Amino acid sequence: MKALRIEQFGPLQNLQISEVQDAPLPPDCVRIKVEAAGVNPSDTGVALGHFPQATLPRILGRDFAGRVIEGQADFIGTAVWGSGGGILGMTQDGSHAEHMVLPLDAVIARPSHLTAEGAAVAGVPFVTAWSALVELGRFQAGEWAIVSGAGGAVGSAAVALVKALGGHAIAMDLAKVDLGPPLRGLDVDAVLRSDTDDVPKAVLELTAGRGAGVAVNAVGAPVFAQLAESLAIGGRMVVFSAAGGREVQLDLFFLYKHRLQLFGLDTAQLDLAQIAKLYGKFGPLFESRALTAPPIAARFPLSAAREAYERVAGGVLGKVVLIAGEAEGAGAESAEATASRSRSDAESPVAMV
Repeated sequence: MKALRIEQFGPLQNLQISEVQDAPLPPDCVRIKVEAAGVNPSDTGVALGHFPQATLPRILGRDFAGRVIEGQADFIGTAVWGSGGGILGMTQDGSHAEHMVLPLDAVIARPSHLTAEGAAVAGVPFVTAWSALVELGRFQAGEWAIVSGAGGAVGSAAVALVKALGGHAIAMDLAKVDLGPPLRGLDVDAVLRSDTDDVPKAVLELTAGRGAGVAVNAVGAPVFAQLAESLAIGGRMVVFSAAGGREVQLDLFFLYKHRLQLFGLDTAQLDLAQIAKLYGKFGPLFESRALTAPPIAARFPLSAAREAYERVAGGVLGKVVLIAGEAEGAGAESAEATASRSRSDAESPVAMV
């Protein structure tokens, strides 16, 4: 089979598709024919050597959609989707290949109306957003949530989840991201800019002086104080990124007087069975169409995986997906064609990276 397999970490221009022999199928596992696979910033990070737990040689790729082609008889033909946590593409061969192997407890049937492409780009964004908002943040219907980095993949997924779960969403990001029309597609309650707005004052006004129940910090240090001061008594902040900075000053008097709770999240520590359980929780929201797949900015054939990785590393508004089995030498689909083909997968035009 063809696969994006690396023997060593290094520059993305060194990435190339190679012929790899299918691994033997262990007991209690299935072989999946990959139809589509999302490309995430974390995938580029693995290729570059930024994840110390990653082992070599390795077939890259965390997110996928496909069909079971070998294994237990009652699984054959099942349309599946999934994500790899800190396993696929890191310590076990991943999804950027024509075939992949999964244990039975990680096999998840995908929603009937989702195309493979739409299902393949939902993994990392919604696994992280659900873990932050619901598993740790304990978000409840009727609450207010403020989401930083709302123009990014996880931030946009978190905003979508807030609305799908019956809450009020405040989207926050930097001025460089146009948050107007995209987030109006998710019916957000307010849009704030972290660089120009008095965020805590605006949140208190929006919530009649109460504050937000949950804050999702997808940025790190630069927005930490703004988010903390925007929380209600007993509010929860979940941090899963330090991309904007790692060190903050924390007023412990403010912390305990407001009974704030601070959580750290690293989905790379989740195993495949844990990931499958999360899909079992947010998957029904896709099945009911309360959630829709992220918008796709560009599609590449598997043979053009290097170009797809470079596109993601360079920054892109929207998800990038690899299509297994497309003609060799095919180029990336145009933005216009992508937009047309994505409408059934992503009714909301939220910008994601």
